[in-house]
Amino acid sequence: MEAKEKLGIYKALQFIGDVHLMQNDEISAVSLFTVALDGFTYMDVHRSRAECIIRLGDIAKKNGDLLKALELWETAKPLFECSSQAKRVQDIDERVGSISAETKEQHRKNLAQSAELDVPTRKVEEVDSDTEELGLEEERIKLIVA
Repeated sequence: MEAKEKLGIYKALQFIGDVHLMQNDEISAVSLFTVALDGFTYMDVHRSRAECIIRLGDIAKKNGDLLKALELWETAKPLFECSSQAKRVQDIDERVGSISAETKEQHRKNLAQSAELDVPTRKVEEVDSDTEELGLEEERIKLIVA
């Protein structure tokens, strides 16, 4: 399959995700945005990646996960900057501005702790959930993470 065809498929998935989001089917929307995001990431399409990330952040905010929303929006911002989307960067700044100062401070602390520990947070979470299901011992967890 050619890159142009793949790009069209990922854009279609993103569009269908938007439709599900408008119909308040967040579970399907998240799945579709995630698949589209993976495709756009593989193809290195900054603007479309950022659009999917923004939507995922908006869903997180709607569900009360303000820290995750902040993280996602801040991830999308440089992608919009790379693709010269000044208006979209401004939209992100407005979204971030809508979050309370206390939540932002907690987010900064979490980022600082992650940086100090130098731990790939996402990987550790995946390992933790995998080990719970498989019943692996703590020593094997250390080997997997290392």
